[in-house]
Amino acid sequence: MSAFSYRARDAHGLLILGQAEAGSREEVEEKLSSQGLIPIQVTKKRLVAMEWPQWRDWFWKVRLEDLIVLTRQFTTLVKVGMGMQEIFGILVSQTQNKKLQATLSQVRTDIESGTSLSTALSKHPKVFSDVYVNMVLAGEEAGLLDKVLADLSQLLAKENEIKSGVKSALLYPKIVMMALIGAVIVLTLFVTPKFAAFYATYKAELPFVTQLLIYFSQFITHYWFVTLLLCGCGYFILDRYKRSWRGRIFFDRLELKLPVFGPLHQKIAQARFGHIFAALYRSGLPVTKSLEIVAGTIDNRLFSQEVLNFKSEIAIGKTLSQAMRRAVYFPTIFVEMTAVGEKAGALDEMMEALASHYDSEIAYTIKNLTTLLEPILLLFIFGAVAFLALATFLPIWNLSQAVLPH
Repeated sequence: MSAFSYRARDAHGLLILGQAEAGSREEVEEKLSSQGLIPIQVTKKRLVAMEWPQWRDWFWKVRLEDLIVLTRQFTTLVKVGMGMQEIFGILVSQTQNKKLQATLSQVRTDIESGTSLSTALSKHPKVFSDVYVNMVLAGEEAGLLDKVLADLSQLLAKENEIKSGVKSALLYPKIVMMALIGAVIVLTLFVTPKFAAFYATYKAELPFVTQLLIYFSQFITHYWFVTLLLCGCGYFILDRYKRSWRGRIFFDRLELKLPVFGPLHQKIAQARFGHIFAALYRSGLPVTKSLEIVAGTIDNRLFSQEVLNFKSEIAIGKTLSQAMRRAVYFPTIFVEMTAVGEKAGALDEMMEALASHYDSEIAYTIKNLTTLLEPILLLFIFGAVAFLALATFLPIWNLSQAVLPH
């Protein structure tokens, strides 16, 4: 029995990565077909000189910034006409990230044994994404690898800019929420028990909110292990549900309907669609193949399924703009400008212009994200503070009825 890694697509066209043990490559393909999957690539795993231990993934990760720097260096070396073995020798020596260095060493070993660049990169899906591998493949086939790599570095830079902007914008709300959670924990564990003992002395009749807070405090204090067990079980069940097909669809739909973040996620998906489709189409790939790759690079499955629907419509003779007419997640302006690009023979340029437009809207939304979240944040804080204040101080307002004789 040998170990194989495989890349396949399910009935919805989504990319599936995995490993399997079998006697031959054909046996793996038969197993995948019996599971309703379409095999794309099945590769026999073999030991290499610099195998990266799995446990080190906890300590060393390939950041997006590292991949951007690598791709820019790669672009420069390809432009000057160096051979792939020499290029990867330089990249291995210049790379500081240990995991990326080990990965590049394995890629270099595969290339020396006669494997193509795209195939060698595809063996490391945790480092090189599906869109990265497919764009490199398109560049190899069209003889435009330097231009494709330049497009890739720009795509990665834009993605990194969006992620950094969202993280910065969410820093203040995160600090506020952590402070509020800390205050609730301190009040529940240390303050509420003292109030409960004080009220119990006078046998006062407590309001419902106060009783609720006291019961919660007593449960957390005396049954903390049950609390941890419930939290662990809840996290496990939620994680399993999120991994299931129905759970992924539910959370992807929720993601697009959330206030503030729903429109932002749609704009990010639309911008990614425009940038990646333009780069793939410009590199020489047909529209259907470009759509297939783009669908696999968008995290939201509802959005990905809509893109795959475009591919099905084009397969029966429709243009891309015609296929977009009934789309849910592509606004009218996107459809109309796509039609103009098709008529002018400049579909890639029009997609790039659309993506740039959504980049501007994303930047504006991220810049004002804190302001947009303030009403929701204030409402949550007000509700929590009001509950705690009423639960703690409402009995004090009626304390005279418990202390003074009637």
